[in-house]
Amino acid sequence: MKKEWVLSIGVVAITLVVAIGLIRWFAPQLLGIPVDLQAVRVSKEVPPFFENVFRKEDVESQDFLLKDPYVNIRARPMLVDLTGVGPHDLLGFRNRSIPDVADVITIGDSQTYGNNALLAENWPSYLEKTLGEKQAVVYSMATGGWGAVQYLNMFTRATFFRPRVIVVAFYTGNDPDESVTLAYSVEHWAPLRPDPNLDLSDRPRFPGFPAPPEEQWQAHFKDGLTITFTPSLRLVSNDSSHATVRAGYKIMEKVAQLMAKSASDVNVHLVLTIIPSKELVYAERVRREGINASAEYTKLVELERKNIDQLAQSIRLLPNVDYVDLVEALQKTASSNSNVQLYPSGPNGHPLKAGYRIIASTLAPAVGKYMVQPPRGLVGVMLSPGKLLPFLAMKEGLWQFASKEVAEKNGWRLDKIRVVDVRDIVALPQVGTIDAVDPKKFGPQAIRARYFAR
Repeated sequence: MKKEWVLSIGVVAITLVVAIGLIRWFAPQLLGIPVDLQAVRVSKEVPPFFENVFRKEDVESQDFLLKDPYVNIRARPMLVDLTGVGPHDLLGFRNRSIPDVADVITIGDSQTYGNNALLAENWPSYLEKTLGEKQAVVYSMATGGWGAVQYLNMFTRATFFRPRVIVVAFYTGNDPDESVTLAYSVEHWAPLRPDPNLDLSDRPRFPGFPAPPEEQWQAHFKDGLTITFTPSLRLVSNDSSHATVRAGYKIMEKVAQLMAKSASDVNVHLVLTIIPSKELVYAERVRREGINASAEYTKLVELERKNIDQLAQSIRLLPNVDYVDLVEALQKTASSNSNVQLYPSGPNGHPLKAGYRIIASTLAPAVGKYMVQPPRGLVGVMLSPGKLLPFLAMKEGLWQFASKEVAEKNGWRLDKIRVVDVRDIVALPQVGTIDAVDPKKFGPQAIRARYFAR
């Protein structure tokens, strides 16, 4: 009996030690161990956070674009804007800072990044200026060389900024080819493949990039303007007689559907648009002036116009999605105003600042209708369930009450408070704290007399 008791006690003791050890290792919080004394193992499940954000090799890289396993390429972070490109924020996007909350997120490729223009001259910046009265914060998540697959990848991340609107700009100049290439080369994107057995060799002839002189065609307009086009290069993404081009547009259509579903799930307004090629923008002017275009140019504008119409039609059928047509606005300006040059005279296919301005002004009405004026007067922000923080929202910024009691003693009725979301007041900086009881200075009548009197 004595041996059995000793054995039982030993088993219990060993079991207890093992149990405590396992708890200490996997759930130390149950033992009351402070967080700062707990150790986290580096693993696939918990990657080291700061090592992945502040990457010395990224910042010191001489390459403008860096490789990535999911989006294939991403822009180098923290790039200064001394050479006509950039600046890049810590995420590698072209912004001067990363906001906590943004009203509008723009997603696209180099046409949205703003090649050929300074940051202040790309269309996301012009869009923010156009929405200036509503103090909208616009954050760009665009990278040159991206296509529809990368737009989808960024879409979910864009919702973390709690935007009112996400604008996604497809580009027919190369999105179809880049989308099909990534979808069929990375297994992670296999669900986007419209045909698992697609013959990737059935693709248009690639003339090289940049297109060599023999693959270029120049249009000489009546006002003396000469524009160089590269139709064979743009046919790589628009010659729908090839399976890869058809698959590329199918992927773009699928991505639009998935983004529409995600936007609806998180109550975000989705605005989709299609940026046409430089060749299609000037097609109407070429026709009006009776210029004898090359066979490849004629073929391109016919096929691209058809591809855009079909993709736009599918987008218009999506619920709760605004589609904005850019082709008409760009063609109208290119045809009717010879004093405004939208694109470079050479083969570069990216707009100049005048072209980006047209894109922004055309998008602004669809985006602006979802913006709201920053609130004025007494507002409350629910930081957590049951924790309401009262503010006075003024033109110069937010005055925070030290407590609800201070607000009430100054004459404010919190049962009448307007509860707003953080994003509603994101553009208003905090300018001070009201911690004194002085109704003559901080009460409703004093504030109305000071800020709201005509």
